[in-house]
Amino acid sequence: MVKTPRRNLLLALAFFLAIAVTGIFAFRAGEHARRMRWESESIRPWMSVPFVAHTHHVPPEVLYKALGLPPREHDRRPLRRIARERNRPVSELVSRLEQTLAAAHSAGAAPR
Repeated sequence: MVKTPRRNLLLALAFFLAIAVTGIFAFRAGEHARRMRWESESIRPWMSVPFVAHTHHVPPEVLYKALGLPPREHDRRPLRRIARERNRPVSELVSRLEQTLAAAHSAGAAPR
């Protein structure tokens, strides 16, 4: 028979283990929900090309190519600024990016 102090210790450890496992799964569920939200978010003029690529799991080079731009490392220019620099409406850039993302996802582009 298990002595009472040892039994209480085992129960306490089991309780803390259950809380830890629950916390881990809750954190993972929250992260998944946040990712799903960003993936379904429409492309906005304030977003940068790397941000769009990251949230949609597509290499940034694919999106730069669709816009006719050379890939730039650490490029944080918003789409609004890129459109202004190219004398194009932002809606045109957004439309191109959306088409490219749809094609990339349907073709099963390799995730980054």
